Amino acid sequence: MTGTRHRLNEYSDWLALLWSAVIGYLSLSPLPQLPEIAVSDKLEHFAAYTVLGFLGGVSRRSIRGMLWISLAIVAYGGAIEIIQPYVNRYMELGDFIANACGTLFGATISFVANRRNVWNR
Repeated sequence: MTGTRHRLNEYSDWLALLWSAVIGYLSLSPLPQLPEIAVSDKLEHFAAYTVLGFLGGVSRRSIRGMLWISLAIVAYGGAIEIIQPYVNRYMELGDFIANACGTLFGATISFVANRRNVWNR
């Protein structure tokens, strides 16, 4: 592979790992005081995991690969939710659902882009 597609494949997994570390840090950093629930909280979760799902999916060419990486990301989001009460954060099913939906949305975007070969245009 050459060109843009090769670079995206090469760096997307590293960017996904970096982005997952940022998500983990922000999700598990203790808060001095628990904030009131904001409506935008779910949108923030959805957006963060959309980016992660997209980055994780860029270098995957098969449905099987896409499903495995999506499952791993959803499990990561679930693990973070389970750990959060131990660091003075909320564990919320709604956050987990937003994470999972964002992951699937991002992975779907990258899968469709891969199928349409947009990286080589």
